[in-house]
Amino acid sequence: FDLKNIRIGTVDISNTKVSLEAPSNVVAAISKAYIGLKADWHYREDSWPHISDGGSVDVTASEISIRLDITIDTTDKGEPHVTSKSCSFGIGNLDVTFHGGASWLYNLFSGTIADSLKDSIKDKVCPLIKDEVNNDLNTVLSTLQLQSDIDDNCYIDYSLVQPPFALSNALFVNGKGEIFSRVNPSECPSPKQEMPETVTSDRMVTLWITEYMLNTAGYAYQRAGFLQYNLTNDDIPAKIPISITTDFFKYFVPALYHVYPDKDLTLWINVTKPVKFDVNKAGVSGRAEGTITWLVEVNDTWVPAFTLDAQLDLCVNLSVHLGSQSEINLQLITVEPYIQLRDSNIGNFSVNALESFLKLSRALIVPFVNTMLKNGIPLPAFDYVTFTGFDFNLEDGFIQIHTDVKYVPDKRVSLTTEDHVVFEDDFQCQMKDRNEWANEVADNLISYFSNNEI
Repeated sequence: FDLKNIRIGTVDISNTKVSLEAPSNVVAAISKAYIGLKADWHYREDSWPHISDGGSVDVTASEISIRLDITIDTTDKGEPHVTSKSCSFGIGNLDVTFHGGASWLYNLFSGTIADSLKDSIKDKVCPLIKDEVNNDLNTVLSTLQLQSDIDDNCYIDYSLVQPPFALSNALFVNGKGEIFSRVNPSECPSPKQEMPETVTSDRMVTLWITEYMLNTAGYAYQRAGFLQYNLTNDDIPAKIPISITTDFFKYFVPALYHVYPDKDLTLWINVTKPVKFDVNKAGVSGRAEGTITWLVEVNDTWVPAFTLDAQLDLCVNLSVHLGSQSEINLQLITVEPYIQLRDSNIGNFSVNALESFLKLSRALIVPFVNTMLKNGIPLPAFDYVTFTGFDFNLEDGFIQIHTDVKYVPDKRVSLTTEDHVVFEDDFQCQMKDRNEWANEVADNLISYFSNNEI
């Protein structure tokens, strides 16, 4: 007996429902489903007289119901893991109609054949579904990138800190969301926030970008030694009429030129504390603190002239790149520099003129820092799954990003991407301006240099 050329003509599984049950159960149900198929059949007796016959058959099944209960847990490595807890399957009606050959005879027994076929299918569907969940679905979950490289210095860890749990109409998944230094990985000492267990969006997924997550970035890059830099003339674009020499700075620090006339300088910038971020309903801001040591080249030796304590108040915007490989990008909008003299080998002097110059030099600082921030923070990702659509809520201590999930079965990595800016044009940085004329000039220069190659 052969059954071949099986063709599914009609499928209706429009009555589907996925619900959540505490503490960590997902229930998937299909009701009133329908399927209709056609096939060709043929038989031939092996022994004499080798009776044979053939034709086609129509099979329709209706009032199909499936209920699958899945428990979500975590492995020892903080990976998500699912287990099929229970499964039920039923077919309300199954009709078999033969065509061709002696179909008039076979159709007399079609009811008995249909009952036998129903019993056979009932015993096979749930084991197949359970196998798909316990094996294939966990294989898909294993593609979740729980650790992703940001750059050569740091990586982000999204390992689950507890099993996912269901509340109301949402499944909550708590991951570390911490950034670590590769060379000195350790836990950030900043306090972690308690996340609200409510969702206000109708979109499929809500991501919490917390103040703590941003602060782990400042801590990790500090430990990685990334926030140290020697600023020299080689870093100044040729189009900018600034040179790192004592001659250029003689009007801002006359004592420096008096002691070391016409000498090259190097500015050793050292961020001595992790950059701290603050997220609230007004926006995202940050603060960097460190020292700037002014070194003078004397007889092929770099000699410290003076050291400044420096504080930079940062105004930050966020953008989101959505797709198969989604990421969050930080962009510095502006900075407000404050300095005071820490120690000096050229005598005591006022830093007011130099601070005014640094306000103007924001036009260089902002684009320069943004080139260092070009690598975004990767978001968790699955193979064959992409994020699409964007809304956000800015709250005290966190940003909620709302998006939808799209399954792309024929593409492991979808080429479709979306870019969204969190604050757009309505976001205003509330900086503590001391010198309005310098800030206005600097903001105009920032706008120019950010939109033109330098």
